[in-house]
Amino acid sequence: MSPSILDPIIPQDSRILVTAANGIIATHIVDQLLSLGFPVRGTVRSLSRCSWLPPLFSSRHPGSSFTLVEIQSSRASLPVIHVAAVNIFADELDAIPQSVAANLRILEAVARANKQGGDIKRVVITSSSWAVIYPQPNIPAHVTPSTYNLLAAKSLADHATPKQARALLTFVASKVAAEQESWAWMATHPDAKFVLNTVVPSSCFGPVLAPEYQEYPTTAGFVRSLYEGKNEGMFEWMEPQWFVHLRDSARLHVAAAVLKGVEGERVFAWAETYTWLGVRDVLEDEMGRNVGVTLKNKGVDLSTYDEKRSLELLERMGCIGWEGFATAVRENIRSYYPKE
Repeated sequence: MSPSILDPIIPQDSRILVTAANGIIATHIVDQLLSLGFPVRGTVRSLSRCSWLPPLFSSRHPGSSFTLVEIQSSRASLPVIHVAAVNIFADELDAIPQSVAANLRILEAVARANKQGGDIKRVVITSSSWAVIYPQPNIPAHVTPSTYNLLAAKSLADHATPKQARALLTFVASKVAAEQESWAWMATHPDAKFVLNTVVPSSCFGPVLAPEYQEYPTTAGFVRSLYEGKNEGMFEWMEPQWFVHLRDSARLHVAAAVLKGVEGERVFAWAETYTWLGVRDVLEDEMGRNVGVTLKNKGVDLSTYDEKRSLELLERMGCIGWEGFATAVRENIRSYYPKE
């Protein structure tokens, strides 16, 4: 029997659409939805490249309903969870308008479907903690759901910004612009007949569900890179910041999609702050050997936010509190290097 959640707005046999279903966050969202009994339609760019997804979920959730479709053939379902994002190394001239356009296409498609008799109640868009604030260690700051990171766009406009920093800044600026434009679209379309929520995950660590196909997926892949001594230069610019377990991030996406009373919210998925020295310590304890990357002590992230709403939503999803940092890092690296 599937676990239950408190006050869903739709029956638990309602199909939910998840975009970019092969991504690290999206696979966990699909995993949580299937565990709750929701049928899922996942979109990908290529069925052939992502043919591993149906066997993955059928093995994890026998008897569940997961359908994989290419983007061109996808149809809006009841709630829509839009996880797709611009490539972090995309060209800065294209990335920001492409990211905005992708979000608006989803909103416009759902609005059209509802006008044609559909009953899509929710759209959830995945944002990023960097769209709220860029990590700046040792500087106190308090953020709220109305806080946006305006530093990235200013830095991109500054020709003195180093080339090696521009790819990451482009990703951040694209997330800010895409989220702000989505909220602006909702404000000017009160007849859209659906609710928009965004989920704002911080660095996501935890088990990788298909490590043979998800080799270095964003922040979860950074843990593997650190253990293997790869991409050492990356850790020069990676600052102390917030973390969330992949399962908690997924649970909050589901909460934003299906729970009653979650309307027009930015849901923060921020569990606790961490440092890369802390990641190293957990890795060395778990794996029994030293990590070969030299890391600087950059201090700590002193930013704060009110976590009450996020914890309330997790509780309604059947969870008391956040899953821990050390557990997430151990599960992350053991996805690639299982215990013998």
